[in-house]
Amino acid sequence: MKKWLTAMMAAFLVFAFTACAQTSLQETEPQNSTQGHAGTEMTDGYETEPQHEEDKNYAVVYFSATGTTEEIAKKIAEELGADIFEIEPQEPYSAEDLNYGDDSCRANQEMNDEGARPVIRNDLSQVEEYKTIYLGYPIWWGTAPRIIQTFLDTYHLDGKEIYTFCTSGGSGIEQSLSDLISNYPSLNILGGKRFASGDGADTIISWLKELE
Repeated sequence: MKKWLTAMMAAFLVFAFTACAQTSLQETEPQNSTQGHAGTEMTDGYETEPQHEEDKNYAVVYFSATGTTEEIAKKIAEELGADIFEIEPQEPYSAEDLNYGDDSCRANQEMNDEGARPVIRNDLSQVEEYKTIYLGYPIWWGTAPRIIQTFLDTYHLDGKEIYTFCTSGGSGIEQSLSDLISNYPSLNILGGKRFASGDGADTIISWLKELE
């Protein structure tokens, strides 16, 4: 009888030890799950933060030699709640530089030279962080000033939505828009609008609604 009880106790201890070992193994082995902690996902065993689509953000970037384009740019930025950036030339343009009746004036020399790229004084690299860019300029010789090409040559804007706007006394935006699209086929230049000095919020709001 004593031998039988001893055998039964030994069998019970073996069973209990085996069960504990299995439970411990299950608790220490990694689980093949695609879900990590709350709010994270598992990718190849590493937790990653969930991806959220970023809110659409806007930047208004402009060049203005006389202040006319600046006025419109500020109104657009106000309506959009956008950040605004000025393209500042290393050498500001004087009245003599803009004397289009003088063939030797600076503006005429630049516009006659397709390779001219006036130097930009300020750092505009922050613009690369925005998804949508409104690019403004005055019309010179029927198209965009060469400094706009300096800007587009300098910064990486592939994948951005780029809308243009211009100011002029009479010329439209069509030629400048066509030139920019032709010169920068990799950029997503979507359309443009000509404004005149004194155009108010109603005109700007109407244009922005057309783009929605």
